Amino acid sequence: MAEHLSTRREDVGATMGEWIDAAPVAMLVADRQGRILVANRAGCLLFGYSAEQLCGMHVEDLMPEPFRPAHHQHVGQFFDAQSPRLMGAGRNVVAVDASGRVFPAEIGLSLADTPMGRCVVAAIVDVTERRKRDRESTLARMVQEAMLPRIPTDWEGVEIAARSEPADATGGDFYDLLQFPDGRVGFVIGDASGHGFAAALVSANTRSYLRAMLRTEPDAGRVLSAMNALLMEDGIDGRFVTLLFAVVDPPALKLSYASAGHCGYLLDSSGALRVCLDQGGAPLGWHEGAEYGVTTLPLEPGDLLVLLTDGIEESMSLQEELFGRQRVIDLLRSHHQLPAAQIVDQLHAAIHSFHGGIPPHDDATSVVARILPPVVAHGG
Repeated sequence: MAEHLSTRREDVGATMGEWIDAAPVAMLVADRQGRILVANRAGCLLFGYSAEQLCGMHVEDLMPEPFRPAHHQHVGQFFDAQSPRLMGAGRNVVAVDASGRVFPAEIGLSLADTPMGRCVVAAIVDVTERRKRDRESTLARMVQEAMLPRIPTDWEGVEIAARSEPADATGGDFYDLLQFPDGRVGFVIGDASGHGFAAALVSANTRSYLRAMLRTEPDAGRVLSAMNALLMEDGIDGRFVTLLFAVVDPPALKLSYASAGHCGYLLDSSGALRVCLDQGGAPLGWHEGAEYGVTTLPLEPGDLLVLLTDGIEESMSLQEELFGRQRVIDLLRSHHQLPAAQIVDQLHAAIHSFHGGIPPHDDATSVVARILPPVVAHGG
């Protein structure tokens, strides 16, 4: 193969032939009639032919039969236009290899003057795996969007805001908001390990288990224990979920919470940190038989309940410095008097600025709930 490629390099010029053969992607050189004159090593590997077989074939031989008749016209139009062109981006461009496997491709085309005259140089990339990841990301995004609840504006005793921003097209973060018949309200924030479709499915399962358990089990700790058992039965391939489940009883001004490896914050009406909701038990799906305790705290009007995933505190700057817990607490203290939605805005804007333009390495989710004064009924 190497000797044959060397001969073909001479046809297009030694220097040009060398860089074509050394290219990490498949490259073909063809004349105006579509006859392949040069094929590099990556091209031979991609299409499953030797260089001797490829050289002399026509480009149409590397595409499925239905696409062949119109190809000569497209080649002529490209030579007449005399400008580089990218094929396959946003279009259904496919190729076929020696085994008959049809695969999606992106193809970059440019013209070059060679000892054989003006030729087209094609760079071909098999995008099968990329398309698969795109489909998975789309499905995962649909799952996630379906999971996130609407933000209620009519629940008595609390003002609520929330936001979830995946680092990639999809992530493992989720939150949920629940209203119980007795007037209590529930707040859930969770983070399934990993990203993509698998993490989104684990998040969806966790949320479904939680809602199902709450129909018959009022104790938050026992709910988490039962969820852990179900996720262990699922055999989620080493994945786990950190989660905090908090229940606010507005009339009684009381907070109860259970944690599976996740923390939160409770600030008073002046913005001072009252208590850090500790990380509690092991993450869900971590080990069998895990138990989770429930902590109960008194509340006061104006208190701020803040639940975050680690993508907030662990946001990283260009200098690889973490945003950190203290910056979170300082920001909450500075903006505690704002409406809950604006506090969420400020928090996410701060980490975007902290990134300095680099993509985030993890999902970032926040839930903020302000405890409102009890509604006083007036007699008529």
